[in-house]
Amino acid sequence: MAFQFVFDLNRCTGCQACVVGCWMEHRARNSEDPGNEMENHRGHRERERESTEKAPGEPACGIPLCPPYSSAPSVVQLFGGVGPGQKSGPNWRQVHTFNAFHHPNLPCFHLSLACHHCEDPACLHNCPANAYTKDPATGAVAVHAERCMGCRYCTWACPHDAPKFDATLGTIEKCTFCPERIAQGLEPACVARCPVGALGFEARNEGDKHHDIPGFPSSGMDPSIRFVPLRRNAPPELGFAPEPRAMAGFLGQLLQVSEAKITLQGEWTLVLFTTVMTVLSAWFIASLIGGPALPVWLFLGLGLGAMLLSAWHLGHRERAWRAILNLRTSWLSREIFLTGAFLGFSGLYLVYLPWVKSLAWAAAFAGFLGLLAIDRIYRVALKRGRRSLHSGQTLLNGHYLLGLLGGLPLLAFGTAALKIALYVHRKHHFARKGRPIRPILSILRLSLGFISPFLLMSWNPMLAVLSAVLGDFVDRCEFYDELEVPSPALELSSVMRARLE
Repeated sequence: MAFQFVFDLNRCTGCQACVVGCWMEHRARNSEDPGNEMENHRGHRERERESTEKAPGEPACGIPLCPPYSSAPSVVQLFGGVGPGQKSGPNWRQVHTFNAFHHPNLPCFHLSLACHHCEDPACLHNCPANAYTKDPATGAVAVHAERCMGCRYCTWACPHDAPKFDATLGTIEKCTFCPERIAQGLEPACVARCPVGALGFEARNEGDKHHDIPGFPSSGMDPSIRFVPLRRNAPPELGFAPEPRAMAGFLGQLLQVSEAKITLQGEWTLVLFTTVMTVLSAWFIASLIGGPALPVWLFLGLGLGAMLLSAWHLGHRERAWRAILNLRTSWLSREIFLTGAFLGFSGLYLVYLPWVKSLAWAAAFAGFLGLLAIDRIYRVALKRGRRSLHSGQTLLNGHYLLGLLGGLPLLAFGTAALKIALYVHRKHHFARKGRPIRPILSILRLSLGFISPFLLMSWNPMLAVLSAVLGDFVDRCEFYDELEVPSPALELSSVMRARLE
């Protein structure tokens, strides 16, 4: 029987007892002595069964309620610190608050969110290492640490912010749905510890209506959670009285913005990897159609270096080979496979089989498909919509460089015009939203990427190409700086800002 969480927005007080219960269930009982851990676990279960036998009543799902633990970890232990022999790591459940400042014209409510074990989970489909599985009996989605290579792509793909990267372990962790408790007829620990009955647990019913709640937008993944919406003043259905703009601006500045999961500083290796692969793919095809000759060993050295860079950010680099295990549904797996095929085929052609043109064109095809796969990976984090084009995307950059290197003016000018239009439109969009447009950086990008290449093309084509690569590199850096992974905290902040404008 598949199960689901139930969350009543009218009851939650934001006390975080569910967070404490989850922490204690999965972390606080760990000790340095495995024997003591098993004894403590056995004693805990026996005491829990004795307590639940005395607990009056049962919830609608027929699973007996569990009393709260008699003790709780300290604040330091719960939010970032650990005690002796205890396991570190992020919290799997989080409580988010809408309207924490109690604005009089807006409702105030809390959301207790963890992994919702979706019917169509993004983490499972996007994981390149096949580290996720789904239990058909309970509906639980589990991540297996021994398979995880720590690429963190599942943390980008999940809009519910459920997978958490543990830097100490180098792997992903998340809510397990407490399968050992369900097997014993008990509720998950977070549900059992909720003192006000806001968080519940029940058998999943396909006919349940899933309300769109601010902070938990519709994702198409069919999450296993049923919300009981606010009885009144539930945004965004109701309008609110206008506020003076000065007051709205003041409160808007106080809103906390969640820490970005993708940053230029944190992903610089991927910036270099994607830039190098774009240059190599375009240069290889250009060499086949009469463009400048390709230095074989420089080409292979740059390709190998780029592949090594792509694995640098992994939590477990020794498991990088697992990256191609989910070609069926993961664009990250496809990117690694196609990039490897491009370098392998092109290496065979350049070093051993230069007369086999079909091998060369197979390499060229794999190279540009690899650029497409790179762009598809980042669709989950584009701020202006999943289908938005960006002037710094690798496929556009590849076509632009191919036009310059291959002596194809129509391709070069056409792609340049599209990239300029996209770049200017994006800056205009940011200016309207009050976001910084970085005018000096924009001038540098346009000068290096477009003005200099066309001025230098007739005098020194390779210098023109180098200028274009530098301009695209600037745009690529901006691309990573502008990526934004959807999350409940970000969604709540966006709704709050919209209500205050």
